[in-house]
Amino acid sequence: MSTFVILICNENQYAYVDEGRETLSAGETWSFSGDGGQIICGTVISASTVTPNYSAVTLYDGCGECLGATTLYFTANTIYDECVICNDTSITVDAPHPIWTGLYGSQITQGNAVVLGGPNGLNS
Repeated sequence: MSTFVILICNENQYAYVDEGRETLSAGETWSFSGDGGQIICGTVISASTVTPNYSAVTLYDGCGECLGATTLYFTANTIYDECVICNDTSITVDAPHPIWTGLYGSQITQGNAVVLGGPNGLNS
């Protein structure tokens, strides 16, 4: 198993990955899975001797395609739940967030907005 250094898409930082069962080449963009289950996208720079913390998963044509396929939830650090007080009792209600299709066909939940008018928004 070989180790490589990658440039993480949209972060201008480096990470160290192993090729897993794949064959990596410099200039290729892959999604990589970490020990905690997190997925990152990055472009292979060169071979390395540093201990890896991610493994190659899927080859993509570029950072845009990789990010579009792996980014599922956008947020602006907004509150996900809504606190409702009724008769001096408070309960937490999950606020419905808009769901739309991203540039590469993946489903995206927009965490910094709330759907108005019920489960289907204003058109319900």
